[in-house]
This record gives sequence, structure tokens and C-alpha cells, in this order.
Amino acid sequence: MQKIRYILLGCGHVAKRHLDIITESGELIAVCDTDEITAKNTALQYGVPFYTSLDQLIQNTSADVAVVCTPNGLHATHTISLLENGFHVLVEKPMALSVNDARRMMETAQKHQRHLFTVLQNRFNPAVEALYRAIQQNELGKLFSVQVNCFWNRDQNYYVNHAWHGNEKLDGGVLFTQFSHFIDLLHWCFGAVEKVSAITHNANHQYTALQADEGAVLLQFENGMIGTLQFSVNSFRKNMEGSLTLFAEKGTIKIGGTYLDAIVYAETAKPLMIEPDQPGSALQKVYQSMIRTLQSGDQFYTSPEESLESIMLIEHIYASAKPK
Repeated sequence: MQKIRYILLGCGHVAKRHLDIITESGELIAVCDTDEITAKNTALQYGVPFYTSLDQLIQNTSADVAVVCTPNGLHATHTISLLENGFHVLVEKPMALSVNDARRMMETAQKHQRHLFTVLQNRFNPAVEALYRAIQQNELGKLFSVQVNCFWNRDQNYYVNHAWHGNEKLDGGVLFTQFSHFIDLLHWCFGAVEKVSAITHNANHQYTALQADEGAVLLQFENGMIGTLQFSVNSFRKNMEGSLTLFAEKGTIKIGGTYLDAIVYAETAKPLMIEPDQPGSALQKVYQSMIRTLQSGDQFYTSPEESLESIMLIEHIYASAKPK
């Protein structure tokens, strides 16, 4: 089969991981970034043309998939334009910063009969897959409660050296920018949330437009489970913890590690089976799934509707935390 042809929009830090995978598994046609130096340097590194506007990119290139790695608040606008011009789109997390924008993206993809792919690569972590599989096969019995802790460090340099970080319209806040993968896993593993109660504040980043740099959230799921989510980007000097702990009738499991990629604790009636990890990073597995969808018609590992659910939950958390 012919290699899939890609264009990439946004040449920042996250884009580098995409570019390495693209050049291994497909053909890179062009890159685009509003910063001409960044765009030019990236283009020189990968031996392709560069553009500094989306209109130029669309008018001068032909490709199968457009990869969107621009600031969060631009995902919807950029994705819709690309879908309207005939590209399939792989958009980095978060898919959008509002439910309305996410729905517009989904409607545009359907109207133009294009695929809208989203990046939720933490689902491919072997520890996460093992937990999900145990839940789906009812090996843990009744699920009682879940605790998620997200304690990372994002210091002043992170915000000052990147203009869109902490920007009200482009960032969306830490639940979108730092912790949306955790939100996704809550919904993916345990289902829809029925009730939300949250307390948040901006304790250490008042020089930004962030509504909150930390918070505590109480959740009640439709299946009767309760849960807590505590998040912060105020961990001193470095990231401290990202973890998910489940209490169930037939087991207690804690997943941790740098990216929820390790079993920290497991006491279960039936041994938790972690299948041998397949070659490739979690992001590579996103691309592998996308390629199978485009070339063979296989179902993509996730759907825009699932990303929409995460956006909806984040909106509810922020709304709950606002003073009444």
C-alpha cells in the first residue's frame, strides 16, 4: 500500500514526537507555523517546504492527513478549515476547549465525509490496558471508588517562555493542557459522571489568566461509584505524581509511573494480567490505528464522541468551581 502523506500544522515541542513517527511510517509533505524561524528550521530538518499560514498550506499542498499541533484554542478553527478542504485530521489533545467547538468539528467531518482522529495515547499504556480489561471482563466485581492524583510542576519559565501557555483563549486551563488524559481515562474506564462538585484556586500563577492551578473535585458516576480528582501544577521543582487508584469488590489497584505506565499496587482476587507490550510508543500506536482505519477500514481506537465527553466533564468541573 502507498504511504500515507501528511502535512503538519504547528511545529512546537509536541510536534517533534509526531514528526519522527510520520517520517518513519509515512511521507511528510510540508510543515506550517506562524513563527517563520521555527517553521523554516523544522522544514530544513525534515527536507520539506514550510508555510507560515494555514491558507498557504492548504492552497499549496495535497496530502491525506493533516496533523494539528497548534495551541489548544486554535484546534477547532484549524481542524474545521482542514476538514472543509478535504483533509483527514489528527488533532492533538484536547480536541477543543468547548463542547460547542467539538460538536462543530464533528459535524464538519461528517458533512465532508472525512475522518476526525484524536490523540488519547495513554489508553495504550500496558498498565492502563490491564485495568480496563479487568473492568470490562468483570474480574474486579463491583467498583466502589476511584482516586486520581495529578501533581505536576509548571513553573514561571513554562508560562513566560511560551506565549500561549496560561493565555485565557489559547490554553484552556490545566485540566485541558496538562491533565486531559486523566479525565479521559476516568470516563473510558468508569463511564459517565452524574454529579460534580469542585473547589479550585490559582495559588501560585496569578501572573497568568489561569482560573486555577490546583483543585479538588468530588465525582459521582452514573454507575454509583464515587471518585475524587486532585490536581496541581504547584509541585516543587519537578513533577511528583500521576496516579489512579481503584477500590473494588475483588481488588485494589494503583497505577502510577511517569505516564500511568506502571502498576504500583495490585491486590486482586484474580491476578492482573499485563500483556507483553507491543513495539512502539503509545503515540506510535495511535498512528498505527489511524493507518489501519485509512487503509483497511478498521475502527479507530477511539472516537470524537469520547473526546467530547471529556471536554464536557472539564467544563462541568470549572463551572462547579465558580463562585455562585
